[in-house]
Amino acid sequence: MPLRRHHPYHLRSACQGYGVAALATIAALTLPAHAGRPLTVDDAGVNAPGEGHVEVWWEGVHRDRGAFYAAPAYAPAALPGLELGALLARDLDGRATVQSVVAKWQWTPPPEQGCHAASSVGLWHTHREPRSTRALNLLGTCIASWGAVHANAGTLHTPDHRWLPTWGAAVESTWGAVTAHIEAFGQRGGPPTFQTGALWEWTPGWQLDGVVGRRQGRTLLSIGVKHSF
Repeated sequence: MPLRRHHPYHLRSACQGYGVAALATIAALTLPAHAGRPLTVDDAGVNAPGEGHVEVWWEGVHRDRGAFYAAPAYAPAALPGLELGALLARDLDGRATVQSVVAKWQWTPPPEQGCHAASSVGLWHTHREPRSTRALNLLGTCIASWGAVHANAGTLHTPDHRWLPTWGAAVESTWGAVTAHIEAFGQRGGPPTFQTGALWEWTPGWQLDGVVGRRQGRTLLSIGVKHSF
């Protein structure tokens, strides 16, 4: 199975609406790994040197207005194995904004079959929050003939100076132009989120994707588009 590249991380999770506190909760649950759509759990791959992408998507809880997100990423040609990304999130009620930057370093190149590793560091700021949150994440991917398994283990340093462990695991498989996945992720002290989704590469460089998930009995919905260059 050719491994699909995931790119630096966007925010995904359920919450009680999409105000300032809600977007902060989303960030705390998911930003450490900064996976590419439609996954939240990141893989250990990076873009090829000199290549990048832009992702745009909507995400929300069922019957809520939700929020829009934009996330570019680029791998500098002069630094193989390094990928740099950013994210801007804005709720549709106009009350909250999240901004983030992330750097991802691939320790070992991906094999045709087998395992490899990477790490990422991130910094993000929530509108009206006086201090930023920092994150460190360790990423592992194992590739097999039937698909791939991804695992994340990390920690957050929150504005109130707490360190919170984070975790995530995902399985995905590709059939032609469609890649489907299931995943679970969360942080210490919080309920897990379970999601399933798929992407469709309808033409080279362009992808449509969607996700359905559950957290604390609430349904999560997301739909987006990505352009690679």
